[in-house]
Amino acid sequence: MRSQHGSGASLLLAGWLFADLLLGLTIIMLGAQAPPPAPPKPLGAGRNAGPSPSPSPSASPCATQIAGVEAKATKISFSVDPGASDAALTRQVRAELLKHRNRLAGKHAGMVLTFGAAGGADDGVHLASRVNNAISTAFPGIFRTAATRNFHDLAAPAGSISMEIYFVTSGCTRTSQS
Repeated sequence: MRSQHGSGASLLLAGWLFADLLLGLTIIMLGAQAPPPAPPKPLGAGRNAGPSPSPSPSASPCATQIAGVEAKATKISFSVDPGASDAALTRQVRAELLKHRNRLAGKHAGMVLTFGAAGGADDGVHLASRVNNAISTAFPGIFRTAATRNFHDLAAPAGSISMEIYFVTSGCTRTSQS
């Protein structure tokens, strides 16, 4: 009888311990969040001058410049020789991407998801990794700073590459007057 009472108490203590840990993690997560941005100060704040000057027209309708990654990917598919050397693979990738130069010109990739097929899953991921290295070498202005992820494509024939390229966008938030 005593062993049943002891295991029940242990179970209750484990429940309270779990609740305390959950509360502690919640407090840590709330403390780890960044504070909200401070509201902008009015132009005349902090000055003791006379009447404020009238606002002059702005050259740009932007209140602030913003940048992000497009929500829709540009998809490119092609084939390479999985057994090619790194230099040969870079030449193959350059030749294939030149076919899509009108879709790539003047843009910068923010994120690239590359799906490679080359036998087993590890081989496909390795091929995708090699292709991502090749694109940053072949087109550094477009791909050098992009975040890349390597995946294996189970349904494609060996040597197939499918890329989903998410380009960086830039724009502005409008002023309250526009």
